[in-house]
Amino acid sequence: MFNLDPNAARAADNKSAFIDEAGKYIGTFTRAEYMEKPQTGSTGIGLNFKSREGAEAQFYVNLSYQHGQRNKGGHELVNAIMACLQLRHVGNPQPVTVEKWNAESKQREQVSVPGFPELMGKPIGLLIQMEIEKNSEKGLPRPTIYAPFSAESEKTASEILDPNCRAPAKLEKMVQAVAAKPIRDNRPAGARSAPAGDDYAAYAGQSADSYDESIPF
Repeated sequence: MFNLDPNAARAADNKSAFIDEAGKYIGTFTRAEYMEKPQTGSTGIGLNFKSREGAEAQFYVNLSYQHGQRNKGGHELVNAIMACLQLRHVGNPQPVTVEKWNAESKQREQVSVPGFPELMGKPIGLLIQMEIEKNSEKGLPRPTIYAPFSAESEKTASEILDPNCRAPAKLEKMVQAVAAKPIRDNRPAGARSAPAGDDYAAYAGQSADSYDESIPF
């Protein structure tokens, strides 16, 4: 009468539709939308992530500030995500159909937005830390990407790009760091932690040509 449905079994343990705890998650990006503010010219990528248990989270990766000033951390994170998805290139934004919340109709709707289909629908792991924004009035934490990792091997981006790396080692240390500080409070009176970009900063700022021959995929 029944055949085991792993996703249904996992979903039974999931009591929240949203990711509200720090930890390791494996899932896919269901939305990778290119976003630009006409007033300032700042750019970024809006990401919707859905774990294999069915819990969801939204992220915004800032790529540039006003007047085109590059956000180094944002570019490093995008490069790390690409490495974990084994993507050498991501093309220019093109129309993609995604599900977004419509504040007027109070429901989710399928809409077409400029986006990056290469980043969508492929398994990826995310180590998530909860964060309270510095200007938060209510002090409600939201999920942020501490580091992406390969859903298959659990290697981090730098380990994937290291031809001598045979087994993952960094992720477990990162998990311990997040477990010790699951919520990062960025308000003036709160504690602060080290930036999460340190683990992939070493290669993310290089041009594609400078490390093309060493990419193992």
